[in-house]
Amino acid sequence: MIDLSQLRLEPGVERSVEVPVVVPVLGIGGVDYEGPLSPPIARVNITRLLTGLLLRLRLQTTITGPCHRCLEPASVPVAIDAREYQADHPEVGAESEEVCDYLQGDELDVGAWAGDAIVLSMPHKILCREDCQGLCPSCGTNLNTGTCQCPPPEADNRWSALQQLVEDDTEG
Repeated sequence: MIDLSQLRLEPGVERSVEVPVVVPVLGIGGVDYEGPLSPPIARVNITRLLTGLLLRLRLQTTITGPCHRCLEPASVPVAIDAREYQADHPEVGAESEEVCDYLQGDELDVGAWAGDAIVLSMPHKILCREDCQGLCPSCGTNLNTGTCQCPPPEADNRWSALQQLVEDDTEG
């Protein structure tokens, strides 16, 4: 948390604050991802404008959790550069662009802001490595560490007419 009242901001003035951020456990799709054990340091810039506050959060950290394909541990580097705006006098029914959800009175909740920004910046698939082979869909063997003994899948005869066209094209 940052107490903005302590910064004594006047229009046109910017302050930069470095603060350790405890990255919350992030539940994504029923799977938990965690930040590092020691809190990373976030840099927060607060600029007083004539009409409100402009807030900027920069943070670099690593998130760990299971790989989407093989379930082995995976680490993802995350770089955050997020901005928020808080109007001094937002209109009733104001658009969300005029209100910062992380600011309650003069207290800026950097941890909640960082958690949301991390989720938005994470890749769609968390992988232990780029060429992860995943698990065998039949027996569950980790295909990165070896092959399974499952028989090959049976051919789908609904595609046999197309296969015949491919074979005729390669012969001719």
